[in-house]
Amino acid sequence: MFFTEYDPMTKERVDAAVIAKERADNGAVSLEGLQFSARLEGEFAPEELRYDFVNGKEVRVTENGQTYTARCEAVSHAGLYLVTHLVPGTSRAFHLILDPETWALTVFETWFGITVPVGIDMTGQSEPQGWRDIPREVQREYYFGWADTGSNEKPEHFHEPTNRIEGRGLHWAYDNEFKMLSFFPSVMCCTVVELGKEMGGITMSNPADYIKIDDRRYLFARWEVEFSGKMWIEIMDFFRMNAAGLELGFEADSSLTYRFHSAALTVTGDCAHLENISDTGRERPALFRGMPKKGGRYAYRPMDIDLPMKKEEAYYHAARAQRILQDPGDTENIMQSFNCLPLTEKLAGKHFRVVQDNEKYKAAPWSGTGREETAWEYEILEKKMIRWRKGEGPWHEEKYGCFEVDEDLYFIGHLETGAEDFAMVAQAVDFRTGLTTTVRTGIGNWRSEWECGPQVFFGTLDAPGVTPPFTRRHEFTDELVGLCFAWNYAENMNSIHLYSAPESYSWTIFKRDNGGGATWSSPGFYIKLRPGVYMINWTEERCNGSQGLLIINRKIQHDSGFFYGVNHAGLRLELAGAFMRELGYYDIRKYFYED
Repeated sequence: MFFTEYDPMTKERVDAAVIAKERADNGAVSLEGLQFSARLEGEFAPEELRYDFVNGKEVRVTENGQTYTARCEAVSHAGLYLVTHLVPGTSRAFHLILDPETWALTVFETWFGITVPVGIDMTGQSEPQGWRDIPREVQREYYFGWADTGSNEKPEHFHEPTNRIEGRGLHWAYDNEFKMLSFFPSVMCCTVVELGKEMGGITMSNPADYIKIDDRRYLFARWEVEFSGKMWIEIMDFFRMNAAGLELGFEADSSLTYRFHSAALTVTGDCAHLENISDTGRERPALFRGMPKKGGRYAYRPMDIDLPMKKEEAYYHAARAQRILQDPGDTENIMQSFNCLPLTEKLAGKHFRVVQDNEKYKAAPWSGTGREETAWEYEILEKKMIRWRKGEGPWHEEKYGCFEVDEDLYFIGHLETGAEDFAMVAQAVDFRTGLTTTVRTGIGNWRSEWECGPQVFFGTLDAPGVTPPFTRRHEFTDELVGLCFAWNYAENMNSIHLYSAPESYSWTIFKRDNGGGATWSSPGFYIKLRPGVYMINWTEERCNGSQGLLIINRKIQHDSGFFYGVNHAGLRLELAGAFMRELGYYDIRKYFYED
């Protein structure tokens, strides 16, 4: 899903496919004979929306003075009705969630297509460079109200937005054998991991809506913005731990899905959320800047902010302007890192080699058969300057940063002067165990000409008084999978990391009330250096192309490391670090090893 290239389609193709579909699959309930007027609130709510269910498959609708007959389908779940119908001759639709006991009502109005700004300025100080049409993406507006049958009374309480399930994690087992993990680290976004051999490692972030029916039943809607463009509306019943829902939208092959489904739910965990405990999230999240007013919501479109580049353009900007290892806080990066560990001078005067095991061995790396090595040799001149060379190559004098991330465990970062791809090199060097991990990251990877491409090499330390183990190395790990941490980079920059899969994760930026806000996801990897000490890498692919590479020490609840990447402003290699707070754990590792 994360790297699928979706056909943008055309408005004509989208409209034709939706109009031809007429109704949802798998409807199971007839509302024949039911009549009511939807009394809805909100700026964009229809002033008149009246329903007369003629029979089990047709409904007569009057919308603002115009009457039409539409094919309709419905299901019943947890005492609620979920009803859907298209507006004939269009790609618009209405989806109703009705409680026949109270007559409280939520109505989603949906339509296909949006036009978004391209080359936008996040500060809002300049106009976009252009505009992009996305005909296949489902848009929405939702309204609360009640169903007036003429013989009932207005309910005392309407459905409402909520943060009551913020922090929850769920495993979904759908009726078509599709399985998924979902996480709610935000009140305006969700993250999902599709399980299975093909997509079982990619975390994807979606805008989401969370609506409370009552303390047992909730609505969860997600919108696959920047991906397929599909929508999902779910009724979740936490007494019976199941769900029923509706999906509408186009698949990877551009075929249309419009169907009801059901799913069994398992709670995988509940991580803390940090609003005031008396805040139950009844206010609808604010509109996101730059979105149309009707349907306005958070929708992160990163490749419309940092426009993709060809290799030559990326190299040009990397050579033109460079911000290399500025002091913490002296950076244009949104993740201003005032809370780094201090740079250390403990290695000053030392001379050592990092001997990395290359990948080209025909047998075990310690057998001597077909083994190739690369050695990085270092002389530490002072707190921020080193000399290095690779193999028997020329010496380079370079600015560098070094953190002591655990006792006698150091994390070094510097540019590789002279490298065609403007690479940075990071070394985790353990003077106690003699083990090392090298991460070399250049501009360009196997998917992209301008996004970061990290390579990992495990190895050993060649230094006086250090005896490395004969066979053991640092290793990739899944020990962090399921953990959720909050990170404090600076007074106004805080985020949540959710390690939701062995090869990817997500981050959520806090809103001003400490609720979870904007969310995005990245591929990455985790490496265990010591008990409780881990290297984490994420590459913001299909985003801004940058790399975060940090070492987490759970013992001191801190991380420090480096941000690296190129954009139209130039090349940057920056110090990074934050204070950590553990928010909880999701029991999910087992799902990645099922057949």
